[in-house]
Amino acid sequence: MSTAGITLERYEQAERDLARDEARTGLTVHGIVTILVSVGLVIVNVVVAAEFPWSAFAVGGMVIGFAAHWWFGFQKLDDQLTAQQHKVEEHAAGLR
Repeated sequence: MSTAGITLERYEQAERDLARDEARTGLTVHGIVTILVSVGLVIVNVVVAAEFPWSAFAVGGMVIGFAAHWWFGFQKLDDQLTAQQHKVEEHAAGLR
């Protein structure tokens, strides 16, 4: 497969598209795991020790982790990709 006719802009857009798809998949998996584990912890909490809602702390921590993943891994993705692409382009320019 020859990539000789591909432009830098097209390459960068393809890289962004793939990164967004991967970020969306990762965020979806993280969300599903967070929901399943949270539900399991709440059930265990209610069945085993209903007098104190300890599962709220674990669920709260997982929600904070999910929110951080969403913010830094999805919302800020374009900024991170732009910075990385500029860094690579500067490095490549220095190799000439």
